[in-house]
Amino acid sequence: MRVRSYLVSVMSGACLAMLGACKSNAQEESQSTSSYSEQGLGESGRLSKGEWATYVADQRYIHGLSQPGVRIRLNLADPKQHRFVIARLKLAGKTPGNSPYLFEAMEQRRQKHLARGLKAGLLPQDEMGLLSTADKKEMHTLELASAGELTAAANDGMATASSTFPGGAFYTYVDTSYTDATGYPLGDLAWVEEYDGGYNTVINATGDLSLTTLKQYTVSTYKVEDSAAGFTDSYIYNEIGAAGAPPVVEPPRLSTLTVQAPLDIKFNDNLISVCLNRTWTQDCDYDLTGTPQAIKLPLQGSVSIASNHVFDEAAINKIKQDLNGGVARPDAGHLKLILTNVGGGCDVTDGNTLSAKMSQFWNRVSLSANKKTFSWDLTGLNSAFFDDGCRQAQDRAKLTALITLPLVSADGTTKYRSSITLSNDPKTTRPDYTFKPIAITNSCLAAGTEIELATGKSTAIESMKAGDHVSNPYQPALTVTDTAVGFETVPMVRIRSEAGRTLLMTEMHPIQVVARGMVQAKALKKGDVVMTKTGPSKLIEVRRETYAGKVYNLKVGSDSEKLALAEDQTVMYANGFMVGDGQIQSKYEAIAMTRKDGDVLARLPSKWHRDYRMSTQGR
Repeated sequence: MRVRSYLVSVMSGACLAMLGACKSNAQEESQSTSSYSEQGLGESGRLSKGEWATYVADQRYIHGLSQPGVRIRLNLADPKQHRFVIARLKLAGKTPGNSPYLFEAMEQRRQKHLARGLKAGLLPQDEMGLLSTADKKEMHTLELASAGELTAAANDGMATASSTFPGGAFYTYVDTSYTDATGYPLGDLAWVEEYDGGYNTVINATGDLSLTTLKQYTVSTYKVEDSAAGFTDSYIYNEIGAAGAPPVVEPPRLSTLTVQAPLDIKFNDNLISVCLNRTWTQDCDYDLTGTPQAIKLPLQGSVSIASNHVFDEAAINKIKQDLNGGVARPDAGHLKLILTNVGGGCDVTDGNTLSAKMSQFWNRVSLSANKKTFSWDLTGLNSAFFDDGCRQAQDRAKLTALITLPLVSADGTTKYRSSITLSNDPKTTRPDYTFKPIAITNSCLAAGTEIELATGKSTAIESMKAGDHVSNPYQPALTVTDTAVGFETVPMVRIRSEAGRTLLMTEMHPIQVVARGMVQAKALKKGDVVMTKTGPSKLIEVRRETYAGKVYNLKVGSDSEKLALAEDQTVMYANGFMVGDGQIQSKYEAIAMTRKDGDVLARLPSKWHRDYRMSTQGR
């Protein structure tokens, strides 16, 4: 089965017509970002009986070179590792005939490894590190690997593989499969490929646990990616369940998860708002203005056991001891923040591929007296810190937590390893808990900026509060629903019009330009004609200006008022200029981060054109 789709997010800026002079601009205000995606299920029949046996043996060989939970690059100079890759792609239906450049690139990588003299039985250690851009890292994870302990269907196991790359990728292929400990398939390999995507590529696989008498399972994922940084791959496997357990062993049953953080605690708008340099009075669930160099989020929750098992206190203490001692524990799970607008992500702490640091989490884990409840509390001063590279505005950030759960039977005879996944990614088909969407926000005007009120008078923006009413060209008045205050770390934009008006605003703040619609301040130029209270006015000065004072912003328009407004009409007059409010600001920040011109084929390097055409034609 193959599913093809264009992933398209169209964000069009409605032109705010004033005196019939305004028009839209397709290049700047009616932007779309699209990628082509196809996914499907592999077919074991694509491999002969002998090929399948060799494939399983090669996979077991690779697992012997690595550890569960460790992301590795494969050494294609090793005949067994190369043979495994080719068989895996063949299972997914990828061949040199329908994916010519994919296989050409794989062969080029193999020749590169041969030329470097990489020996069989080794991994290319110098390639193991995560590729990164300004601290945003390449990610390839198994986000969920469970044996159905939290579901009514005890025989339903799930695996979710995820990939993201800073700035996106020309081509991304990700698969995942679910087998028992011997390699016997408990479901079809699931795969997805994206052209001109790679920001958040996700694929889910299901395992039917009734197909085996064993109680230990293996989930794995393989990724191939081509980007401006080059062509590469990575592989991860995980083991869950009870090692060496007899077929009659009772599987554990977990009760419903309880999560206290992060939550939508302020505005009840089904959005977790994280404020960077600016704090919204009404809708700032988590305020980061006091930690200007990092992303900091609280995590708190618990899970209990309903079956005749307890949490393995000795195993948990050993994880804590190892992590605090600098010992690699790739089985400790992960906490990751993914920037789905721009690609790439951040770990909960700095760490390399082979020793991801999870001590922040495990040091805040506790067990109930009866060892039946596992709790974590990363709140307040102990909130989770993510790498600095993720401190940037995002209309949707992905938070995923894979929490490893060491269990043991009540009599102490059988150890069992499970995990739970907490995520806000709608592509993950069955997370154990779903966070609400997370937005990381910024915007503002300088202190002293005069905002025109509904009465016709003006007042400084810093004196305004929720419940006040501002002047609006489309409604007699709009209600202020929220206010923000903070600081700016980069030079702001000063504009001056031929009518003598002047305004100082942050570079991301939107303002209405007659010929181009809503434009961020950083895109303004001398000669632009902008909308003002008295009509169009030409800018005679646009310059950058360092500013050390406080900055402010407003959200305007109650729910009932916005029903009578069209798109981009929650505007106000700031020093006489028509500017957008915080809602319009968030929209155009998202557009700026995802802007692309032309169709997928026009943006792809020519080397991928044939593969792309054949994929879209279903070959």
